[in-house]
Amino acid sequence: MSRQAPVLIASASHARPSGQMSHGNRFQPAGGRGRGLRAVRRVQGACGPVDVSAARVAWSRFVARICGSREECAVVFGVTFQTACNWFDAFSTPTGDKVMQAARDWPDQFAAMLGEVA
Repeated sequence: MSRQAPVLIASASHARPSGQMSHGNRFQPAGGRGRGLRAVRRVQGACGPVDVSAARVAWSRFVARICGSREECAVVFGVTFQTACNWFDAFSTPTGDKVMQAARDWPDQFAAMLGEVA
């Protein structure tokens, strides 16, 4: 006996419905993961206001003092060269794990950097 290849039969009755298939987004667009606006303000105010551009510049100076070069920064923090370039150019700031690494490995320099931002 010879086996025949399976045949796919398309039928309109078996087609997927064309409407919304996934769950709606329950997060508030500007509220922070579904919390109310009062909760967002509480979280943001816990550490006091921080100037984001000043934080970027402070981090840029910090990594320049610690690492010296973009290549060394990428190796020390385990990030891509592009990320190190973004830090050096004060285009972006690191994620929390990199900040904690810096605070652990260079506590005095890290405290001085925080003094620049505050």
